[in-house]
Amino acid sequence: MVKMEWTVGQQDAELTGTTNEIIQAAIDQAAAVGGGIINILPGRYVLKDSLHLSSNITLRGHGSETVLWKPPSISSSVIYNNGYGLFAVAVTEPEKFSIGNGVHITDDRAGGFTDAVATVCWIRGNELGLTRSLNHDISGAANGRVTTVYPMISGYDLENAVVENLVIDGNAEQNAYLNGCRGGGIFLLRTDNVQIRNVAVKNYNGDGISFQQCTNTLVEHCSCINNTGCGFHPGSGSVGFVFRGSKSLSNGKDGVYYCLRVSYSLCEDCIIEGNGQDGLSIGHRDTDAIIRNNRIASNGRHGIFVRNDLYNQSGHRTLVENNAFHDNNRTVGDSDIYLTSGVADMHIVQNSFQSAGHAEEEKTAIIVNAPPERIVVWGNDANKYTLVKTAQDSYMNEISFQLAENSLQIGPSNAPPTATGHLHGRIVGLSVK
Repeated sequence: MVKMEWTVGQQDAELTGTTNEIIQAAIDQAAAVGGGIINILPGRYVLKDSLHLSSNITLRGHGSETVLWKPPSISSSVIYNNGYGLFAVAVTEPEKFSIGNGVHITDDRAGGFTDAVATVCWIRGNELGLTRSLNHDISGAANGRVTTVYPMISGYDLENAVVENLVIDGNAEQNAYLNGCRGGGIFLLRTDNVQIRNVAVKNYNGDGISFQQCTNTLVEHCSCINNTGCGFHPGSGSVGFVFRGSKSLSNGKDGVYYCLRVSYSLCEDCIIEGNGQDGLSIGHRDTDAIIRNNRIASNGRHGIFVRNDLYNQSGHRTLVENNAFHDNNRTVGDSDIYLTSGVADMHIVQNSFQSAGHAEEEKTAIIVNAPPERIVVWGNDANKYTLVKTAQDSYMNEISFQLAENSLQIGPSNAPPTATGHLHGRIVGLSVK
């Protein structure tokens, strides 16, 4: 009979230890037989590298009693020119590193997806061997550097995995920053059907949960708190994701950052509050989103911000329904919803707008700063707010204050079979969550 569950703990477990190595050993054993459940017993576990998920794995903790902790980062400058595609990088201080360390490699000319995150797999002289190749020429002349920062949990090119019931403590005060294209407390790249439930990500020097080029991602009853980047960062063409019953609180940047070409998504019953920038930020070709039944409050700038796009390709077909906007614009701005790009088919219905911090008559619920198409604004409770302001009077011609006759066919349940065709070179069916 194939074994289906492995118990990991600091004592009284099948596999005993206090670091990522012992948890990874259980994941690898489960992956070797096609999957299984990794039950992580209470305790604080020091992660010197990511926990690397595999398909059909459930990583399950014991709630607040299971804590994954990031040790302080170390760094070394790069020497020589380390070319694109190499599985190695030369550094000035190789003695700082050990085999098994997770590392981030960048220089002043790289950034985002051209950075690399890998594990040190050998050390020879000044060279560190890497489990993944460099995505860019990394040069000492361009201030190249290698730093031990990485996602606490990562998943690449896998399907049907679950992470649940645990705490991630990123120890931000003692760690360098890692951008959300390559990391986060949890980071996924090119995955299908990953579920993250009842997980708290706090104090990570970067984003809380970031996933890129993924389909069918569920984030349910999770919390991203006091991370220096964004709380949630869906990006790079991700399709069919759901945020439900989750919290994005007091993060340094946006509560939810819709990055690039994300579509057919649902954000409902969430609390998005106290973040340094916008509550939710929507950008280039981010379409077919449902944003409903959320509390969006006390964010530094706008509750929902539609970023500027020169080609009017931002935020089309979006439903903003039954959300409570309360006391946003703590540091800048004067509206809860701000459209800088010419969006089409945005329905803003049955929301409430309130402010406790200053005179409500100074506030505007919705500002339209570019030519819109077929905007519906209906049934909102704006109290003493000005409901809508537009940059030009003619923009009002495209705004209807009547209930739309036809609802928008958007969100995960309305994604057509072709919605994922731009990912992986194949079409992945979407599940209705």
